[in-house]
Amino acid sequence: MKELIKYLVIRMTTRHAKTAIDIYKTLYNTKKDGKVICVDKPSLSVNSVPKSNSKKQELIDSLKYLKSKKTKTKKDRESIYTIEMVLKNM
Repeated sequence: MKELIKYLVIRMTTRHAKTAIDIYKTLYNTKKDGKVICVDKPSLSVNSVPKSNSKKQELIDSLKYLKSKKTKTKKDRESIYTIEMVLKNM
């Protein structure tokens, strides 16, 4: 009964039934058998967040990417030079 009321409130605030269904499915994850699973908190664990590299490592990675490109534009060459100078001064 609660699910029906939730859906009806969403349906009253949207123009189309399909949109209301999509919003409902986004807010309340549903299984294939039709049962509703309520999500209280987003499930984001510490291990799923990628570790950020240091700034120096990010510069090295971007320099490696720019140098590995087959066709380099003028902007790419300028970026390579700039990154090399920044790394040299670190």
